[in-house]
Amino acid sequence: MPGGLPGPAGMAAFVGIKFGGYFIAGKVLTRYVPAIKGSALKIAAVRTGLGVLLGPPLTLLWMWIAGLATWQGSWLDSGYALYAGLFLMRVLVWALVLFMLSKRTECPLGSLWFHALLGALWSCLLDWPGYKLADIAPGRIPFC
Repeated sequence: MPGGLPGPAGMAAFVGIKFGGYFIAGKVLTRYVPAIKGSALKIAAVRTGLGVLLGPPLTLLWMWIAGLATWQGSWLDSGYALYAGLFLMRVLVWALVLFMLSKRTECPLGSLWFHALLGALWSCLLDWPGYKLADIAPGRIPFC
């Protein structure tokens, strides 16, 4: 079955959607969470940078781990298990971003994890327009 990967324009569209969405999340966080000391631009840059750097290797690692534990017809054989693992990784990455950019004495641990969970949900919602734009962008790289 032939397939393809997004080319440079598709990747730029995906990263642009993510950056814009993270900037919006940063605006909300800096407005409603006084412990966050980084600007919205800094939050967007750090979260996007970590996503670009850690996203592909962590996704491949999770796919490999899930593949080792998969048998025909198991729930791990579905895309849902893969996405659940990626969601947990996103929570951890958001927690790291919030930990790095907040004043620790003013940010209780429960609040940090709650906002990391909300950030991970937002990241998942941003996937849909990001993937759609990447898919329709010119310059796809075909493979068989």
